[in-house]
Amino acid sequence: MNKIIRYVVVGVVVLVFVAALTTYTVRFNETAVVSTFGRADENSVVKEEGLRFIWPYVQRVTKYDKRARYIETNPETAQTREKRQLIVTVGLTWRVADPLKFYRAMSGRGPSAKDHYQFAEDLLKTRLRGTMGEVGQMAFDQILSASPEGSRLSDLETRMLQAVKGGSGNDQSLAELGIEPLSVGVVQLALPSDTSKKVIDAMNKAREAISNAVVTQGASEAATIRSRATSDAQRITKFAERLAESIRAQGDQEAQVYVRQQNEDPDLAVFLRTMEFMRSSLGSSTTLVLPTSMPGMEWFRPDALKRMSNSGIPGLNFSNLPPVSDDPKGTAQAAQQEGTR
Repeated sequence: MNKIIRYVVVGVVVLVFVAALTTYTVRFNETAVVSTFGRADENSVVKEEGLRFIWPYVQRVTKYDKRARYIETNPETAQTREKRQLIVTVGLTWRVADPLKFYRAMSGRGPSAKDHYQFAEDLLKTRLRGTMGEVGQMAFDQILSASPEGSRLSDLETRMLQAVKGGSGNDQSLAELGIEPLSVGVVQLALPSDTSKKVIDAMNKAREAISNAVVTQGASEAATIRSRATSDAQRITKFAERLAESIRAQGDQEAQVYVRQQNEDPDLAVFLRTMEFMRSSLGSSTTLVLPTSMPGMEWFRPDALKRMSNSGIPGLNFSNLPPVSDDPKGTAQAAQQEGTR
């Protein structure tokens, strides 16, 4: 029983080994070139996916990916038409368009597809670096423009793509190598440090000019507003002065009636003036005791109404004033006696 198991295991291992040597699989994204003793023709290309058989040690399978591949150059210094320097990084997408031509061109570079890809990418990078001369055919502001309409960067990328396809001099075209460049794109544009400083200085000057223009315009508008405000203030002041003069004249005219009445009765005028003086000179928390014998104070006597009915407004009698004493307490007591009389 154990021998049978060993035979089965050995048989499976042998089958797996033989299958590995005699079969290969093509995926949906691959194209295979089956070479016989290193040679391949049109019948050697397998484009359909699936499982295939080969003769071991006689035939070799090289698989190429049909999808696009991407490479990118190192930053390269290029000059524009006006001799201004730019640091440009360019990217390229490409694919194996003809597997048979690609295999024939790259088979001497190594046995695997990885070796073929490496040589093809080195070739493409060299051609990309050669296309930097196209930058010199354009002006700086055509490559780096403030507005999308003024930029011709897409034209530069198209010219680079054509240059990569055609090569230069006696270079073999990429179509003959089975390589198809799909697109070229400028990945990055940079300025050298000295150029960056000049650009920044120019930008600062432009911004400073804009700032000065705005400040000047603001000062002009402020002067206009200030002049208009001064003119309006003077006009309003003159109008207010005329109105005040008119009101004052009208008030003087209306006050003549009361002035004539006060002239007819001067004692009343003295009394009103005294009240006005007391109201303006004494605070609300001040208590002042005055004798009724003072001029104008007769109105506060208990018999003021009776005397008024007999003889009109009480007259001014300075003879009824209490005697002035050197003693303040005595003067205050006399004033109180006179007030309670």
